[in-house]
Amino acid sequence: MKKNIVLIAFLVISIIVSGIVLTDRIQVESENKYVDIILDYREIDELAKQSSYDISWWLQSFKELGIEYVAINEETIELLEQQNYPIEYMLGKDAIKNAKLDHPNFNILKKHLEDNEVGEYDLVVLTRSQDMYDFIKGGLEGRYTEDKFDFVIGEGSYFAILKGGISEALYIENIHLKDEQGKAYAAGTNFESSKLIRVGLGFSQDKIDKVEESGLKVLARPFSFYGWVGEKYLEAVIKDLTDNNMVPSMLIFGGSEVLGYSHNLDVMKDFMVENNIKLGLIETPVQRGHIEQRGLDLLTRSLNYEAVRIFSILPWMQERFQFANYSGAEEIENMMYRAVTERNIRTIYFRPFKKNKVEYVTDFNEYEKMFNRFEGRIGTHGIELGMTQAMRPIRVRLIKQTLMAWGIVAAGVFLLSYLFKLKNRVKYSLFILGILGTPLAFVIRPYLMEKVMALGAAIIFPSLGMLYFCHACYNYYVSDKEMNLGKKIVTAIKDLIIVSAISGIGAIFVASILSNIEFLLELDIFRGVKFSQLTPFLIYGLIYFAYFGYNSKDIKNEPSKVKINDIKALLFDNIKVFHAIIGGILLIVGYIYIARTGHETNIQPSEFELVLRNILEENLLARPRTKEFLIAFPILMTGIFFALEKYKALIFMTGLLAVIGQTSIVNTFSHLRTPVYLSVIRTVYSLGIGIVFGAIYILAFILLLKIVDKIKKINLYE
Repeated sequence: MKKNIVLIAFLVISIIVSGIVLTDRIQVESENKYVDIILDYREIDELAKQSSYDISWWLQSFKELGIEYVAINEETIELLEQQNYPIEYMLGKDAIKNAKLDHPNFNILKKHLEDNEVGEYDLVVLTRSQDMYDFIKGGLEGRYTEDKFDFVIGEGSYFAILKGGISEALYIENIHLKDEQGKAYAAGTNFESSKLIRVGLGFSQDKIDKVEESGLKVLARPFSFYGWVGEKYLEAVIKDLTDNNMVPSMLIFGGSEVLGYSHNLDVMKDFMVENNIKLGLIETPVQRGHIEQRGLDLLTRSLNYEAVRIFSILPWMQERFQFANYSGAEEIENMMYRAVTERNIRTIYFRPFKKNKVEYVTDFNEYEKMFNRFEGRIGTHGIELGMTQAMRPIRVRLIKQTLMAWGIVAAGVFLLSYLFKLKNRVKYSLFILGILGTPLAFVIRPYLMEKVMALGAAIIFPSLGMLYFCHACYNYYVSDKEMNLGKKIVTAIKDLIIVSAISGIGAIFVASILSNIEFLLELDIFRGVKFSQLTPFLIYGLIYFAYFGYNSKDIKNEPSKVKINDIKALLFDNIKVFHAIIGGILLIVGYIYIARTGHETNIQPSEFELVLRNILEENLLARPRTKEFLIAFPILMTGIFFALEKYKALIFMTGLLAVIGQTSIVNTFSHLRTPVYLSVIRTVYSLGIGIVFGAIYILAFILLLKIVDKIKKINLYE
């Protein structure tokens, strides 16, 4: 340690700075303690139609549960048709065909066809209702320029023609035609619909009145349709919000872009600032980042991050009623609970439960029970239902980033010096290059550099933890000191805590250096997590060779650096069938381990694992990670025990599994949307439970040895 006093000094200073930054982040997270729940009007309306009560009764009942807002989407051709209004629509190409066939309803369009005023990509809307025609006509004229639409009236029919192009066309792909023998004859695509069915037409006054009469507030959701939305549309929506007293505390935009994109974004920003309106960021189905809309990130930054992350109950989630051996909506409640406590979600876009794809759960008691349980559970985290506030925008200053980076550089040089026995001249040359280069890199590419340093910390510190593991195992293996069983278990516990604490330093660096609000809102994401989980395995292999060599018979000498001869011996060794089988098993296990990391995977946990997770989640403040407390942490303890018992062949394999736990510690803190306190609690739980399992595994191994020994002594011929 005396030889590395300078490196250690820089590391200690960096840890202190990281602690200061992390304290600021924890304070910001603790202030964010209110959760909004927003009802979806259309789904509640469908629920009411299947029940014995009207929508007003349902809205008033939900209000008593602490809900304040109901989201009303802007009416579109698609929504009007789905709500059974007297309306039908078709593509221009189909209207042209009907007119050519002298269909009586389309005779009125013949002149437009002759004048080429209806194109195949247009959307033709037909209604025989004067009121419906007036609504559509008023919506189009009040929101869009005259070149976007046309109207035709005659013979009791009213037509609205929305001008479209190929960019609005929607196709059904992979159409296969087959002959009488079932052989493919042709394949292609079919022009089936148009995006124009979702052009916004305004808000339904009837829906607004029902929501307000129930004592709830309207959260209007405009639908921004790319290519149609301009200054006129923006002005019309703002007028609707202000004239109808519907200025919300939050705006959740529908469509492919935010309102005002791109030429009028400043107008939208000014309106939101003047009215203290937050921006809603809807989390993606894979729980990573938010649904992309043109201009969304730009508007968020221009609002100084006055934004809130939203968890939307998706259709497949609605069907999780009586799921995983639950009698009610407990699994849906679990998903809401995880979103709020683990992912800093502060608004839930709620859709009612379903028994299947079409049948709603109409027993209000089920909703009441779920919301009461949910409110009680989030209350244990100091969170309650109420008007959500945007998270205070935290930023890490350049000087702090640089000081933290210096500690990571020092740790990296420290690791290299142990692996390759670097001379002081080389070691400190590398360190000086690092401390001179990091501030310059932060100035040139700040966003890239903070990710690079976080990635470095995620790799270096678990590797240093495994360096300590190998160092401890080596000393125990060559030592002649005797210990009783109790002392051996205590020693294994102590070393597990030390190794995990070293990895925990890396977790602190990652969580602090990436504390910017961009990461907390997931506008930016820490990438390279899987790479950071794989690399320590390779480094562990090098560390092991440095201490134990490859098939080395004599390791009583002082451990040296990684030897080229050991690498050569490994690469050119004869591979036996047994080795190939073990290698194949390790590859499969490794693939599953990496694939299960994150949510973007087809490998899902089994129902038993879901039940186990839910039990832990319901009884603990944070669910510990199964791979940590059941595998990695107890196996590290058994590795220490094997070293004490001189089982050299088992040390390497236990170390490989132990790496999983050390990278997992850092990975827990790499989920930057998760509050720091929850990551700490989760890791402490894992360590505590892992220690218990570690002691059980050691005792089970001893018992197994005794059983094998007794079997060997049995004389089968007596």
